[in-house]
Amino acid sequence: MNQQGLNAGNRTGGDGCGKSVRAPSRAEWQSDPEKAFKGWVVEVATSKGDLPYSERSQRQYAAMFHRFATFLKTCGSSVLSAGPDVIEAYLASLEGRNPYEPGCAGSPPPASSRPATRSTLKRHSDLIDDVMNHLVVEGYRTENPVFAGTRRLPGRDTGPQLVCLPDQVDARLQDYLLNVMDTSSWAGRRNRALLLLLSGSGITSGQASNARLSQFIFDDAVPSFECVPQNNVDHYRAPLAQSSVAAIREWVEERQLGGGPSGADPEVAFPGKGGGALSTTRVYLEVRKVLQAIEFHGNDMGPRVLRNTYARRQLLNGASVDVVARLLGIENPRNILRLLRITPAHTGYVPV
Repeated sequence: MNQQGLNAGNRTGGDGCGKSVRAPSRAEWQSDPEKAFKGWVVEVATSKGDLPYSERSQRQYAAMFHRFATFLKTCGSSVLSAGPDVIEAYLASLEGRNPYEPGCAGSPPPASSRPATRSTLKRHSDLIDDVMNHLVVEGYRTENPVFAGTRRLPGRDTGPQLVCLPDQVDARLQDYLLNVMDTSSWAGRRNRALLLLLSGSGITSGQASNARLSQFIFDDAVPSFECVPQNNVDHYRAPLAQSSVAAIREWVEERQLGGGPSGADPEVAFPGKGGGALSTTRVYLEVRKVLQAIEFHGNDMGPRVLRNTYARRQLLNGASVDVVARLLGIENPRNILRLLRITPAHTGYVPV
């Protein structure tokens, strides 16, 4: 994006008609940032050559900013106060579409995903950078946090870096979830069950976010989570780690009895305060909070770390690549093969 004449609160439109254009105020950016952003794109920001953006570009930018604004709200931050840490966390939370799966705007989160590629990160960081530059010029911010936030991210060219918990940290995570984590509130018990599901089944953040109570199966020989068909991924059952079953079942039964926030959708397994399903952004933040609590600090601090760790745990216990692929509900084993290269071989496999 390119901006012209942002030092003034008003500028003359490029159509030669002397059109007065008003930039959104500080109060507008604070109270309704998405509305302010749309006004900024239409009235202030311009494409190359100082021409207005097309309607298609405006829709694309609005969708990108909506995602950023939602993340800020979830973090308790705002476009006027977000610092480098928030920018870094937002960019790290972005997921790119698996190239082997079709995707379209507004579609549900893919069943399998990958960290955003460099081009995706650049599109989002460029957009946020332009917004922050404008806010600095207008005097609404003292500095632009994007450069400091983006320089901390690792480069991602041909494929994502695989991050998984070392064995000792994985053990520390399980101990924290089962014995240390505060579960005195319904939100604490929800978060414990959510983290145990992610770390004990290898499902994605999208699958966890959209989980329904009916998907949990406890009366089979192997308790499992039933993954519904999604984005060309067939129906499959993800077995639950034995150590995670009791706490997950406790939460599911609490929800079946109406536990959780008042007015929650009775079928939603992990409701937020408003009663609807947790967003994938909130899932990411809950995972990051727990990883920080056990003093793990990696280039990725989200649900993918738990998925990778689950897969590596199975490989360490002797599972073949094909078995792990089936457990994760994926057809392309590329990342599993990458994990295999850093995993010692064992035999006598049982799911763990």
